[in-house]
Amino acid sequence: MAEKVNQGIEIVKAGANVLGQFYQDLAQPSVKALGQALATVFELCPNSLLSLKLWTEKRKLNFAKRLNEYKDKLEQIPEEKRCEVDTQIGTPIVEKLTYTTNDEIADLFTTLLANASNIDTVNRAHPAFIDIIGRLSPDEARIINYFSEKSFLCYCDINLHSKIEGYNTLHSHVTVLTNRVQLLYPQNERAYLFNLISLGIISDESPTYKIDQTEYDEIKKIYNVRKLEADLVPTLYKKVESKHSYYEITPLGKLFISACVK
Repeated sequence: MAEKVNQGIEIVKAGANVLGQFYQDLAQPSVKALGQALATVFELCPNSLLSLKLWTEKRKLNFAKRLNEYKDKLEQIPEEKRCEVDTQIGTPIVEKLTYTTNDEIADLFTTLLANASNIDTVNRAHPAFIDIIGRLSPDEARIINYFSEKSFLCYCDINLHSKIEGYNTLHSHVTVLTNRVQLLYPQNERAYLFNLISLGIISDESPTYKIDQTEYDEIKKIYNVRKLEADLVPTLYKKVESKHSYYEITPLGKLFISACVK
């Protein structure tokens, strides 16, 4: 019994040593809740190690910002539903929050951490999600937010078949994504989608689909298929061919979104 009490005291001290760098009033209910949720995490990530990582004022300010974002999410969880974060989830996230400066990526980490702090949602917090977030760009985080509202993304593969012998078919892969999501680098859209496929967040479905035709009509309007057909067929091209398919959120992607976005 005495050994357990001593261990508890050491855990409390570890949390106080870390949080004391960022909060003056450690007895404040929200700060106390923060310390309780990350108690063992802070014990395994001692003050000396955090001080080493946060050796610049800019880095300290960034980590303080991330702690506050997590604290705000923690406050939204009823007190009776809060639980201590498993170190397999909490320790690597705290590590990453010491240097994550992008707000959209940080939001994924702190949402995952908050869900790991709630007995009703802790089952969603899979350790693999930490690595997945680490392999996302800010644009890809925005695309995942899009998929949190809509479970699929239609696309058209538009092929212009040349009439001139020796000329290759011109191919374009078109979606409505850049019209609906403000991307920093829209020219990378397809590379982003390939990365999300490789991470298991979305899948590229077969041409067998049951999606409302209106979205494909919107894509064709963006690409101006009718004008292509009128201007280029039959002078330069034999035909304009449009194949329909879609990207769909996977079961892993749905769990990721429920743990890291919602």
